[in-house]
Amino acid sequence: MRRAVLQGLKKQDSTHAGLWLDKYITTTTTSDTEAKRSLVAEVSGQATPRDYSDYLARYRDGLRALGAQERLGETQGRLVVGLGGESVLETHLTLHRTYGVPYIPGSAIKGLMSRFAATRLEGAAWERRLDPRDFHRGEAQKALFGTTEEAGLLVFFDALPQEYRIYPDVMTPHHSDYYGGANVPPADWDSPIPVPFLSVTGKFVFALALAPGVIPEQGRPWLEVAWKILELALQEEGIGAKTTSGYGRMCLEEAPKETPTSQLDVPPQPSSPVDALLQRFAMVKDKDLPPQAPTLIAELYGFGAPKEEKKAAAEAIWKRLEAQNLLKGKEEKRWYQQLKEMMG
Repeated sequence: MRRAVLQGLKKQDSTHAGLWLDKYITTTTTSDTEAKRSLVAEVSGQATPRDYSDYLARYRDGLRALGAQERLGETQGRLVVGLGGESVLETHLTLHRTYGVPYIPGSAIKGLMSRFAATRLEGAAWERRLDPRDFHRGEAQKALFGTTEEAGLLVFFDALPQEYRIYPDVMTPHHSDYYGGANVPPADWDSPIPVPFLSVTGKFVFALALAPGVIPEQGRPWLEVAWKILELALQEEGIGAKTTSGYGRMCLEEAPKETPTSQLDVPPQPSSPVDALLQRFAMVKDKDLPPQAPTLIAELYGFGAPKEEKKAAAEAIWKRLEAQNLLKGKEEKRWYQQLKEMMG
């Protein structure tokens, strides 16, 4: 009876869509499908909050300050993210907690890309086996998306909407008893049970950036490959729920600069042992530099590579160690002396 006061309550243009969805159902009785349909209809068509455009501008300024690349993605149909989340309905929609706008979490974007790379790209470098008896990740898969022990080379940001519209939608499962585990076969005379849910269309700001500590020159090819993976995954598989029914397909706008499209491969392989060592050095986290840098420096020192090539590599290593304040007081260390010698 406490919810009787909600009967006839009118939402305002500034009503938070997430708040309305969570709190303003008129009855929680499971059998009252009309209350659920009414709630979905009330939340759909909700106007963009007045302050959201200012927030989005600040968000994009922050992305640029972090060196992130942005691309706009437009839905090719309906999109629903978070359908199985907790909700007063049987269904849900991921909405921004502060502004109530639909968005795509960065974790969902990373998951889509990682699965697409592992299942659709050829070559052992992308292969991923999750069987506990034979756990394996290809080198490119590990480098780009990381492992449970080591972060990957990229940061995946939430995709916020530049513009959007929320729609009422419905699915009609026909064999609820059968799918619910009852010991009855599905039959033609089973009645469909409409289940209302919310879906969206719009344009979303996707953003990727190199992880802190990754040298831009070394990480840029990986970033280009990641954008191509995301583009193909959104077009061919879609993101979110009900992708097998055509939901979640999106199209990314053209990249700001030309990227390879003839073949999606591992970024260019190192042309020399020195180049390969620099790539390994670039993937070392800042916190792991003190124990790992001396070993890499000693390895570089032992290479029979041209003097100028070793000098350039030593200078790159010196620059990063200096930025992390790891050179002070190390003048007596052998690796310090090796670096100085290689730099001439």
